[in-house]
Amino acid sequence: PKRPPVALSKQRKQPIDLDFVVDAVLSNGASLTMEENHWYDRDGGDGWAIEEGEVGEDGRPVLTFKMNSSVLDAGMKIAQGEKVKETEKAFAEQSKLASSMAFSRVLMSSSTARSSAVADFGKQIAARLALTLEGVKPAREIERSHVMAVEAVESSIKKNAETEEELAGALEFALENPLVSSSLAYDLTPKDLSTDEIEVTNSAASTSALAMRILNEAYVCSFNEDKAKYEKCLDLFVSSVVNACDLSNQNPKDNERKRIANAAASSLPHQLGAAPFLTPSSLNLVSSLCDIDEVVKKFSTKTPSQTIAEAAAARTAKAAAEKRATAALLILRDVAFQRDALRGSAVDAAVAIASGRLPASAQIEDKALKLVMNVIFPKNLDCSDKVITSAAKELEFATRFAIENHEKITKANEASARKKDKHGHSSKSALAPQSDEEKQALDRVRKPVVLVMALAVRRPEIIKAIMENGCRDGADVLAKAIKTNMPKLARAAATKHGAAKIAVQVADMASEKEAPLLICFLDNLVTAADKSVPSQELIDACQEIQKARLDADGKPDIRYIMPVVSGVMRVELLKELPGFVKGSDEILKTALHRMSERLGRYSMIFRDEPDPSENTLRGMSSCEQMVYLHQLDFHAIGIPQKRYLDVIRVCLEDDEVFNDRVVQAALDYISGKFLEGESLPLAYMRTIILTCSKHESLHSWICHVLLPRLVEGQVYSDKRQWEGWMRCAKMLENTGDQGISSLEAIDKLPEEQKNMYRA
Repeated sequence: PKRPPVALSKQRKQPIDLDFVVDAVLSNGASLTMEENHWYDRDGGDGWAIEEGEVGEDGRPVLTFKMNSSVLDAGMKIAQGEKVKETEKAFAEQSKLASSMAFSRVLMSSSTARSSAVADFGKQIAARLALTLEGVKPAREIERSHVMAVEAVESSIKKNAETEEELAGALEFALENPLVSSSLAYDLTPKDLSTDEIEVTNSAASTSALAMRILNEAYVCSFNEDKAKYEKCLDLFVSSVVNACDLSNQNPKDNERKRIANAAASSLPHQLGAAPFLTPSSLNLVSSLCDIDEVVKKFSTKTPSQTIAEAAAARTAKAAAEKRATAALLILRDVAFQRDALRGSAVDAAVAIASGRLPASAQIEDKALKLVMNVIFPKNLDCSDKVITSAAKELEFATRFAIENHEKITKANEASARKKDKHGHSSKSALAPQSDEEKQALDRVRKPVVLVMALAVRRPEIIKAIMENGCRDGADVLAKAIKTNMPKLARAAATKHGAAKIAVQVADMASEKEAPLLICFLDNLVTAADKSVPSQELIDACQEIQKARLDADGKPDIRYIMPVVSGVMRVELLKELPGFVKGSDEILKTALHRMSERLGRYSMIFRDEPDPSENTLRGMSSCEQMVYLHQLDFHAIGIPQKRYLDVIRVCLEDDEVFNDRVVQAALDYISGKFLEGESLPLAYMRTIILTCSKHESLHSWICHVLLPRLVEGQVYSDKRQWEGWMRCAKMLENTGDQGISSLEAIDKLPEEQKNMYRA
């Protein structure tokens, strides 16, 4: 049989010569895989004609390169969008395919070259080609990198709503320039390389990385062409780095992805530091590296079935994720210090992480807070101003969040209150969350509040913004968060600036609408935990504030003196007592509590001045309060009799403060003064009657001590008091308790009064 012809010897257009062999060696055999339907040579030689000219002085002929006229005509038509023939159209497609394959070989050769100079030169060529060959699809060898870059931008768009417009432009750019996206993500994509090739790749790493070559080339092109090209390349690159880190977090057992993520995150600060300029959107992308909360929780949870090796891998993955997030914070720090134009954006990102608006783990949030407060803020005046501006923005975000969720939280609180009432439960604190929805909202707004309060200690004028936002309509949950953390702010501000000085300064800034938070601030300047009474300077400051801020009637507002009443002289408190009585029940109870908060041991004692000629007693014990409330001249102070009686009733109902022993001590003191010749207060007998109904433990004392004492003082000489005495005696005449009866006191009455009682 006839031997079949050798296909290669007849069909191959290129003869097997020395150039052919050298090409095959240099390209690692790539030049041998040529498709017959490609009507171009590997090096594009058929498109050029070489003419030798005269020999020059160096003994070498002058070479002239000319492009094939038909090739040039076809290229010009395609570039100008003219109608082309089918053969010319096929030529254009084949040219792009040839460019793609050639670019792929250049890129892969530069990545595996052992010489750093060769690798650097290859990356320069690849960067120039990538930006030149617009619309050329990547070859199969690097297509995976292009897909990864596109997925990275799409993922960033989902996570960064604020920069969606900029990232949408980067996504469009990646689809229009596949070779650029492939180059930027090439070093971030796992490759099927041998061990030797991996070692070569690592050894060739230098500051002239492929991504940096692309960015520099795009920056140069942006001067004459599309000015946004560099920004899109930058967003594309940072998105790819973030995506590589996310993929590593999702697959902690993939060592190759872990190696790529760690290398990318560790080199990112240096690469961005060497970049021509950065953008706010790129910084937002960098801050998304801190979004590792779910990763940390996942790797921190140990399951019973987890092996020692798996637990060790989880700890390693968690530590690597936190290290990458820390690198992101370092980038923000460097930008804030080194790039004045982007200082505000870097500080915005750092403050957003510290305040919890941008997602991050608790440890990273704490690091961000320390970065903002201890590193950026003290750097210089501009840095501190930028931090304050950013913190004010975060407080505004928190305020809007509180207002938008106000109705939802209110409904949840009402439902929770009905449920608690049904089961007989009640909230222990007014500042405690009433429902799960309110608890979540408080957690959301607490961090920006704490951050702004920390800054307010150094810049007290910020307190104005805190109170202003907290008193906006619908921002109830924000106001609750502010009140919850107000003790820390008040103590720190008082320590740094002095309680009296800061009190006056804050009062001057606060408007009438912000009065509740101003009072809360003043109230926390003096806490019950302090054993010492308020300083005279603070008392004077509060009195100054009280005089400057008038109530609806044009008189000094008594609420501003309430925080320091525990340190005010008792004789001065007697002058303020009518003002508290005229206020609401809540104001009265709060004032009485503050008066006696440092006199717990004297609650059942009416103190006498050691030296009658000098007033030294401060505050007012519970017993003294009850006595002085009875002795009020309601006509003189201008309050109705009903209000006078209601005030005493309100005190008696608060049996945790005005318990049976306090009431007994007050009634005993007043009755003793009655025997000394003073008249009984109008509400005295009414109080005894109410006490009989409320405190059964005092029945015996009233029957055997108090009522006889009043008879001794001739209580029957006052018609109203006498009627009250008879009514009280009637209530206790037959109590049913053995040995407790008012008959003993009744028998001590004169005959005329006894007959009147019996009648």
